[in-house]
Amino acid sequence: MIKNHKDFWSGLMFMALGLTVIGIARDYPFGTSTRMGAGYFPMVLACLLSILGLLITLRSMMTRHKAEIEPLALKPLLFVLGATVLYGLLVREAGFIAVTFACVLISARASTSKRWMPQIALAIGTTACCALIFIKALGLPLSALGAFFG
Repeated sequence: MIKNHKDFWSGLMFMALGLTVIGIARDYPFGTSTRMGAGYFPMVLACLLSILGLLITLRSMMTRHKAEIEPLALKPLLFVLGATVLYGLLVREAGFIAVTFACVLISARASTSKRWMPQIALAIGTTACCALIFIKALGLPLSALGAFFG
């Protein structure tokens, strides 16, 4: 008997994703742990994900904690998905910094907290860290300021 529906469906989702990746990666060369083939990493991760999904599913049947699945929170979902789509559409034209800042702000609106100052601080911090990591440290060929800014 399923007692925790959240864990049950999460476990099934993890198992389905893991088994799908196993099915796709089984034709890739596996190799050895010292000389890994193209299929080694996805196969190992997919196996671990499937095992984790099985454990979560089994735990959902043995737990004392009952948890029902809540209705879909459509507004936060649309904020996060919209920000992701916006990022992909505008990153070249508006540049990495402006789009990262805007998309973090839009995604932060999905939060139950409606205070602007922490969300602006989050956007500034995330943008600064991402610019330092991806543009400066890794040297990725990303335009910090896109065509909109010069």
